[in-house]
Amino acid sequence: MRLVELLPTWMMALVVMALLLASLEVGFRLSHRKEGLDEITALQSSVLGMVALLLAFSFSMAADRYTLRRDLVVKEANDIGTLYLRASFLPEPTRTEMRTRLRHYVDVRLEGYADAGNPERFKQRLAESDAIQDQLWSLLEGVAPQLPTAVMTLTTEALNNVLDVSEERLAAARNIIPNTVFILLLIGMLGSGVLLGYRPEGHVRGPLAWIIFVVVLTAVTFTLVNMDVPLSGHLRADQAPLRNLQIQLGSSH
Repeated sequence: MRLVELLPTWMMALVVMALLLASLEVGFRLSHRKEGLDEITALQSSVLGMVALLLAFSFSMAADRYTLRRDLVVKEANDIGTLYLRASFLPEPTRTEMRTRLRHYVDVRLEGYADAGNPERFKQRLAESDAIQDQLWSLLEGVAPQLPTAVMTLTTEALNNVLDVSEERLAAARNIIPNTVFILLLIGMLGSGVLLGYRPEGHVRGPLAWIIFVVVLTAVTFTLVNMDVPLSGHLRADQAPLRNLQIQLGSSH
């Protein structure tokens, strides 16, 4: 289980905000119990630079994974559409049965996306999707002996692509920020909070700097988690290609 999946994204943001505020307060109190920390400015710059580097690294990985998930939606819509067209090479009643199941398959895939936030329902949609894949393969297998080699090759290739891209989408959905990177990012943010709160020269907290620091880092963390956790986040890959295919297949009985 990944740490970013333990809590809803909004609750994760609140937890990060509370931890950042606590780290600032710890730094402020520590500065008046143990004054005279040398080179505090240089240390602050070093830690903040490390946090910035980790955030940039994490965002780069999250953006790449988000782009991959979006591209796979397009690929799946194209692969299903190709199989639907190549099903016209098949004899009846296999042709009609395969196209009927493909239309239902698109519906199930979109329902699975809509139910991604509910683990039980998402699991049911995956099982239903796998069952339809088995049915499609059985249909093709049943007419394989009577098909010309060229038709069999084209149809089998299209079906394999549909099966493969579904696994690719599932793997991409489960490929999120590693626990090690997230823990290191939290440690860096909390450490920078302690250093920012360290004010031995003054006895008043820096409210403006604290607010900017907490709000910016919380917003960045919230956006990162939302973008990188497709099953529970809000920044999900657009399913428009599949919805457009659903409309097209619905009007091409």
